[in-house]
Amino acid sequence: MFEKFSKKPFKERLKDTGFLIKNSFTIIGKDKDIKTPLIHMIVLSVIILTIILFASVAFFLDLEIIWTLLIAIAIFLIVFRFFYDVRQKADQSWIVYNTLIGKDISYKDSHDHTSSEKRTLTFIAIVNILMKYAGSQRNKKKGIMGILINLFLAALIEVWDLLSHYMLPAVVIEQRPLKELIPQIKSLRNNVPATLAGVFGIDFVGDIVGSLLIPVYFIFLLLSVLAGYLISLFTEFTIITIFGFSFSWIPIVAMMYIILLFGSILGKIVESIKVIYFTIFYTSLTRPMSISPSMRDNLTNYLLMKESDFTTFSRSTPHSRYIDQLADYISQYKHSGYSENQIIQFLISKGYPQKDINEASRKANNYQRR
Repeated sequence: MFEKFSKKPFKERLKDTGFLIKNSFTIIGKDKDIKTPLIHMIVLSVIILTIILFASVAFFLDLEIIWTLLIAIAIFLIVFRFFYDVRQKADQSWIVYNTLIGKDISYKDSHDHTSSEKRTLTFIAIVNILMKYAGSQRNKKKGIMGILINLFLAALIEVWDLLSHYMLPAVVIEQRPLKELIPQIKSLRNNVPATLAGVFGIDFVGDIVGSLLIPVYFIFLLLSVLAGYLISLFTEFTIITIFGFSFSWIPIVAMMYIILLFGSILGKIVESIKVIYFTIFYTSLTRPMSISPSMRDNLTNYLLMKESDFTTFSRSTPHSRYIDQLADYISQYKHSGYSENQIIQFLISKGYPQKDINEASRKANNYQRR
């Protein structure tokens, strides 16, 4: 399935990431419900990091019972987050899909819909945990065998990351058992339209966020150590000594919290963008005629990461969806060999208003010219 998969150079991935951050939430409209799952994921991450912050403070203050309890809670929430995030991503994928086909659903509607897929989503979350563990085992073995194991784990993790993002929209849209969906996902590689060739194996973010933040982390940590040293000149409270160097731990703990908080929020935004991107891509491959006609060209530009006037998107209205469907009908019958006059007369005989027929006919003609 991913035999042609290759990672883009850092500069290209940086450019792609910037493009997607800029356009992902615009491409599918300004429906606040699309952002709700992202907000939920961010809130949980903030809660976990805040608990870890207080646990760190309790540790330095020798409050053993408190920091032990807080760490236990944090570990539980970290494991829980794998399952919670998968569910939120599934909710977001369903909202995006419905936006693409011209429906306006609420977050609650989406959450109710994905409740029927809890078992499959739980399986995906468990595999995510296993992949996280596999990633932690990299570089632990030395020698030739260690190199081979590291290469295998690296490939396995990347392929699963890509596969899981295709799997998520497939699960929530198709609502079929995973064993039926996996062959379908594999077959997508052979059914990509020419306009989207090469997109199927795209890795547009990878570890780009972490790569960008590492030097920033380092600089701010150095500044926090300096601040800690200056504090130690005025008070002995909260002072620790490492290799003969004394400093206050307060600025370092505070800076670590801020850095991890920023990185976590940015990471969740990237994950959300992946959900949006792959839901659009999956829908474009499997249900192209379900997509609102007014969005199709711009969606192709988005998937190919080409600049377009994405800001012109607006929420579709019942009338616009009705005209789009009528335009699709006219286009289909034109391709079947019927003349425009025959189609118009047929629609009139079925009670369609002349004004609506003319509007749909113009739209159908515009599709043909593109």
